[in-house]
Amino acid sequence: MLRIWMLAPAAASLAGLALFMIAPSRSRRAEDWRGTPFAHRGLHGGGVEENTMEAFERACEAGVGIELDVQLSRDGKAVVFHDETLMRLAGDPRRVDQVDWAELQSLKIGQSGRIPAFDEVLARVNGRVPLLVELKNGRRNRRLCETATALLRGYRGAYLVESFNPLMLRWLKKNAPDIVRGQLVGAAPLYLAVHAGRVGAFVLSKLTLNFLARPDFIAYDVSASRYAVPRVQRKLFHAPLAAWTVRDEETYRKCAGRGEMPIFEGFIPDSEPAQG
Repeated sequence: MLRIWMLAPAAASLAGLALFMIAPSRSRRAEDWRGTPFAHRGLHGGGVEENTMEAFERACEAGVGIELDVQLSRDGKAVVFHDETLMRLAGDPRRVDQVDWAELQSLKIGQSGRIPAFDEVLARVNGRVPLLVELKNGRRNRRLCETATALLRGYRGAYLVESFNPLMLRWLKKNAPDIVRGQLVGAAPLYLAVHAGRVGAFVLSKLTLNFLARPDFIAYDVSASRYAVPRVQRKLFHAPLAAWTVRDEETYRKCAGRGEMPIFEGFIPDSEPAQG
């Protein structure tokens, strides 16, 4: 009994440290965004490719927010494209950051789509719907943060910024503290798949680096059904959450009913959110 009593303060200290590490921001700046729907890479499908002007225009016409991905071309142009390489959508094995903007915009995506520049997308959307901008982790993260932030400074519409890389969010916290920022997170296998290693996968999947950037919201993988992290953030910290990627109406209604931001794909939501 005495040994247990002596260990109690150490256990309490460790628990306190863990809570400090995983806690989100106290600002509650993302509260007004609760329940906002975002079309994952725009409203694509039916011959309209993801992250294209056509997909973004369809989302604007439907009146739903747009989630999109931003990374840099070889010559430093901020472009809207999800994958690290061009293989899946353009049949080109090169990384996006190995190709200059002039060549990227000439590539065909699917039947008729093309890779848009981030500034083109901002001009086209022009504040009609909210934007959820993911900054892709890459080889020039600081430059991407600087470039994307400079473009967003001139944008008059509503937007949020998110990233899987907590160091990019830390850059935003220090250099653009007014931007509402979100930490993307998934279960450990997600990070093992991108060669983060076992330790890295554990650290990133448990949000133990939240103390570096104190994100305003957490965007979690809704398909990881047994994943405890979103429940901890929801119940313990009452953190605003975004859920990716929602692919059916029932899941959409549950997420929206909890006040989460559904990032959906493959359908256009048309029902009221389920409560609870």
